[in-house]
Amino acid sequence: MKKHLVHIAVIACFIGACLAATAGRADAGASAVEQQLKVMREQMETMQKRMMELEKELQATQQNAAQAQAQSQQASQDVQKQMSEVAGKFKTLDDLQAKFGHIKLNGYVRSRWWEGEHQQNSFDVTEIAMNLRYDVSENISGEFHLWYHPSGNDYTSSEYSNWAGPTTFFEAAFAEFRNLNIGPVNGKLIVGKTRNQAFGIVPGGNYAGRVTSDYSLFHESVNISRIVGLQYLTAYKNVAWNFAVFNGYGYSNTTKYGARAAKILKLGVSQENTDEDNNKAFSTRMAYIFPRSAYFDKVEIGASYLTQNLSRRDRQNIYSIMGRDKRGLLTKPWQAYSDRDTKYGLDLAVDKGPYMFKAEYLRGDTSDVKADYWYVMPGFLLSKVNKKIPLDFFLRYSVADYDEETIPDISGSGAWDKSQITPLVVYHLHPKAKLYFEYYFNDYDKPSGVKADGVDYAFVELILFY
Repeated sequence: MKKHLVHIAVIACFIGACLAATAGRADAGASAVEQQLKVMREQMETMQKRMMELEKELQATQQNAAQAQAQSQQASQDVQKQMSEVAGKFKTLDDLQAKFGHIKLNGYVRSRWWEGEHQQNSFDVTEIAMNLRYDVSENISGEFHLWYHPSGNDYTSSEYSNWAGPTTFFEAAFAEFRNLNIGPVNGKLIVGKTRNQAFGIVPGGNYAGRVTSDYSLFHESVNISRIVGLQYLTAYKNVAWNFAVFNGYGYSNTTKYGARAAKILKLGVSQENTDEDNNKAFSTRMAYIFPRSAYFDKVEIGASYLTQNLSRRDRQNIYSIMGRDKRGLLTKPWQAYSDRDTKYGLDLAVDKGPYMFKAEYLRGDTSDVKADYWYVMPGFLLSKVNKKIPLDFFLRYSVADYDEETIPDISGSGAWDKSQITPLVVYHLHPKAKLYFEYYFNDYDKPSGVKADGVDYAFVELILFY
C-alpha cells in the first residue's frame, strides 16, 4: 500500500511542475491545458479505482490469514484431543494386558451323527469344552478344563446317553510348576487332575498322543482316564523320564464294549477323583527321542510301568466282569484273587513327511487277570502333500487278549478276547474346523453256543475349535 502512495506523490509533483511551466502561456494554449487536465483526471480516477481494489485485496488477505490461523488453532486442538484419547485407550489396553494378558482361553464344540448296531441313528452335540490357563508367574501356571455333555441328560436307555462322561465335569484342574531342575535335568511338577503323562503315549486330544476323535480298545482298557495326584516330568537332552503318584484307576462292572445294545462287558479303567481303600498308584515312563535325520523327522521309543493297589470294590467288579462267580464247582471267592494291578510295556512313534506310525504294547496282571494289550496305527497326511486336498487317512488295529477262562454267559463277557479295526478320515475344513469320519469294527471271541449281537458303530463328527 505504501508503494502505491509513493507513486501517487511523484505523479502529483509532476503535475504541479507542469502547471507551473504552463502558467505563463495560459492564454496561448488554454485548450491544450484543459485537454491535459482531462487526461490526468482520468488517470487519477483509474489509479483511485486501482487503489480501492488493492485495499479490498489487502482486507481479503488479512481476513483469510485470520481464518487460516483460526483453522490452524482448531486443527491443533483436535490433534491434541485425539492424541489424548489414543493415550487413554493405550492405557486401558495396558491395564487389560496387566490384568488379563496371562490368561489363555480355548476350547471346542463336538457335534456328531451316530449310527450303531441295533440302535437308532441320531444327531448329538457330544461335548462343549472350555479350557482356561492362567500364568501366575514365569514358572507357575494354573489350568482347568470344564466339559459339558448335553446328551448326559438323555434318558438312560439311549445308546448315546452319557457316552462322553457326566453331564458336567472338570476334565482337568491342575497347577504347574516349571524350572524345578535337578542340575542339568529340566524338571516340571504337575499337581491336580489331568492326563497321565507318565504312562504310555498320552491319549489326550491337546497333548502329543491322540490322533482320532475317539479312543481305541487299548486306551479304554489301560489309560483312557485322567489321574488325580502328582506328576514330575523331567528331560535331559534326548531323554524324557516322567513319574506319577496318584489315586489308582478304578474298574467298573458296567463298562460296555462297542455298541451298548449288545451288552458285551469290557475290563476297562475309569478315573478316581478320590481315593478308596488306599489304592494309590505309581507309574513311570522313560523315552528316547532320536535326533532328526534324512531317514525320519522324529522317532520316539518309550518304556512304561504301572503298579497300584486295587480297592475292594474294584476286585469285586473284576470278579463279576470276568465271570469268576459263575464257574460252578471251580468258583472261588473274590478274596482269593490278588489285590494288585501291574502293567508294563513299550511304545513307538515315527514321523516322516506325510507318513506317521504309532504303536503300543502292554502286558498286564490285574487281580490275576493276565492280558496283552496292543495296537498299531499307520497314517498318511495327504494335507501335507497337497494343500488343495486337506485330507488325512489313518487305520488303527487294537487288541485285548486275556489269559482267562471264559464261560458261555454274556454276564462274564469281560473275559472274551476282543479286537477292533478303525479306519479314519479327517477333513480339514479350516485350521479351526475338522470333520472326522470313523467306523469301529468291533469283534470278540465268544465261547461256542453263545448268541450275542454285533457291536459295531460309526459316526461323523465336526469339531469346531476356538
